[in-house]
Amino acid sequence: MEEQLSEARILELKGVLKRLTAGASYRRMLAAHEQGRPICVASAAIPVEVLYAMDVYPVFPESLAAIAAGIGKAEEFFEEAKRRGFSPSICSYTRCGLGISWCQKSAFGPIPEPDIFITDVSVCCLHVTWWAYLEDHFQKPTYYMDMPATDDPWDPDYVAYYEAQIKGMVEFVEENTSAKLELDRLKQAVHYSDQAGLYWKRILELRKKRPSPVSFRSLAGEILPLVTALGDKDCADFYQALYEIYRDQARQGSCPAKGGEKYRLIWNGIPIWHHLQVITYFEEKGANFVWEPYTALSWGNKTPSGRLDPEEPFRSLAIKYTNVLTNMPLEKRFRYFDEAIKEYKVDGLVMFSNRSCRPQSIGQDEVVELVREAHDLPVLIFEGDQADPEGFNMAEAKNRIDGFIEILEARRR
Repeated sequence: MEEQLSEARILELKGVLKRLTAGASYRRMLAAHEQGRPICVASAAIPVEVLYAMDVYPVFPESLAAIAAGIGKAEEFFEEAKRRGFSPSICSYTRCGLGISWCQKSAFGPIPEPDIFITDVSVCCLHVTWWAYLEDHFQKPTYYMDMPATDDPWDPDYVAYYEAQIKGMVEFVEENTSAKLELDRLKQAVHYSDQAGLYWKRILELRKKRPSPVSFRSLAGEILPLVTALGDKDCADFYQALYEIYRDQARQGSCPAKGGEKYRLIWNGIPIWHHLQVITYFEEKGANFVWEPYTALSWGNKTPSGRLDPEEPFRSLAIKYTNVLTNMPLEKRFRYFDEAIKEYKVDGLVMFSNRSCRPQSIGQDEVVELVREAHDLPVLIFEGDQADPEGFNMAEAKNRIDGFIEILEARRR
């Protein structure tokens, strides 16, 4: 029988996890500002490892928007965007993120004025406009990282092009701050990033066990350091500790689904941050989410080998960051679903049709049809917004979940 963790070890691991909670990350940002480190407002999916290697502290409006929505403190920022003429039809991350930047505060308190801005121009179709508004408002240097859309992200010329963009990012930071890049520091940051991604993959592999020990609701929050802190040693330690805790829970046969894991599901889309209790309600009904493209394909070591090479830091980061899920043709996206349904023994699919994130939502219906044709799985579709709760009705959601569970139960008889 596999040895289980001692209480002392569990307490030690939980102490590691506390270093990168949302609140702890906010305090780290304030400390970095007090130490005189440059502050960079960055979009998700830029090579954040470079910033940690250069001792630049990154602030991510998208993550701050998701956190604010998750703890019910986003309304002030939506109102600021509305006051400035932004329609509710615009992405809620953009509206909330701009509101946070304009107010210079987050759900936890004030944010220091940034020194520089960096964004990609392709992962999100609004990043260019979003960061242009920030550049205009703060009158601070801004770097736009170009990554043209492609369905072959590992084409050598494409990777080389983005590698040059990363080196251009370094030059931009050096020209506009006191920070300088040391190659050994970058290699170390890539090593820590690789370790974080490795343990994240191992956590996802644990979900193949029956029952899966992992709650998607918990995982939705635990993904934060993969977005904001890659390249930091604490991030690598965080995911190693998290893996050990989940591995111990798997050994004990623990599971978030109440009364045992009756149904294993896929969640397709970004979490509904303002109503994460939707996931909890599924768990109360004995259903457990065991795979999501959001957790499995959007973050971590997205390379053919599943690892990063610290000895080739620029090239390794270029290979990782050019692998964008929304660039993939529908046939390739479906293959991921097809494999996951078989490997994770899935009983049904829940799709979040997100009116904010067009790149995430485009093609969902076609993928669902392919899943239905190949596996005859029942599908439940939610419509709403990832961060703006307007129009979302939890009572109605519960009724629809109840009906979906009845279908799953009927198929088991």
